[in-house]
Amino acid sequence: NVLIINSPLLNSKITFGKFTGHMMVGSILCSVAAYIYFWLMLKRTAKSLIVQDNDVQELLREAKLWQRIADRSYIGTTDEVAVKEMLAGKAAQVTRLAEERVMTPQEVTKTYNVNLPKLRAQYGIRDKGKLVKTATVLIVCILLFFVYSLPIIHTTPVEVAMAGAIALIIVIDHHDMEGLLHKVEWTTLMFFAGLFILVECLEKLGLIGTLGEFAATTIKSISPDYQLAAAISIILWMAAIISAFIDNIPFTAAIIPVISQIVTETGLPLEPLVYALAFGACLGGNGTLIGASANIVAVGIAEEKGYKISFFDFMKLGLPVMFVTVTVAHIYLLVCHCWFGWGNG
Repeated sequence: NVLIINSPLLNSKITFGKFTGHMMVGSILCSVAAYIYFWLMLKRTAKSLIVQDNDVQELLREAKLWQRIADRSYIGTTDEVAVKEMLAGKAAQVTRLAEERVMTPQEVTKTYNVNLPKLRAQYGIRDKGKLVKTATVLIVCILLFFVYSLPIIHTTPVEVAMAGAIALIIVIDHHDMEGLLHKVEWTTLMFFAGLFILVECLEKLGLIGTLGEFAATTIKSISPDYQLAAAISIILWMAAIISAFIDNIPFTAAIIPVISQIVTETGLPLEPLVYALAFGACLGGNGTLIGASANIVAVGIAEEKGYKISFFDFMKLGLPVMFVTVTVAHIYLLVCHCWFGWGNG
């Protein structure tokens, strides 16, 4: 979103306030759709839901290993039969131990009610003064995001964000800079640095440009009466699907000139296509683990706490949510721009 707002091709036509007002309505609708999807999914599986921590999963893996060894054991003599039975018994013993540690939803609720007061005491607000200073800097930055394009201010969102970060370090009077830098997710940043290089290579090789040209050619071949609806649909779904497997930040940076080209060649209004790109890139990033920066950071934090989430575990849940929310955004954009003509001037 910051790339879109700060782009020289788009900055003069779409302000932060206009962008936020349009996107907020669609984001709320998508959030409601995602909530309903999760509610229906969890309601369907609630009766059989069990909660397994890492210890339980490790025990189950150990039980499978013992059972696999027992199944592959050769039976010839009495001693070999005894060894096979001992291995099978070990597998059964470990399985029973794992089953004893599994919690039902009711047990999880009881544990939650017991642990919640402990968590509040352990992670309560320790320094209200720093909280007030941090909130003040955050509110000022948000206000500047809305008014940064005014001539009297004349700055950019990047400058506002950097100024806010520097101001926050100053006002909280944090002397331990080494400790502060130690908390930065350097491995995640290096991962994205490599990913950006990869996407830049794809752009230089012409892959992203080819996709953009294909979209532009397809849009121009459609009747002018349906061109806007087709452009919104193609850009939205193309951005969503590609952003699910390529990080949405470098992809957005590469596709913005393509949208400018489509607008120039077809005469379509710019705003609907920009909003289609923003919705597609943001919602498509929910599809897979590498689709968005937040996914990598969240999974990294979870892994540090002992909860490992694999690429396919994330995708099994992320892809359905992606398709549900992108469909809602698709309907929202068509209604706003093809029916009511919002921002088509």
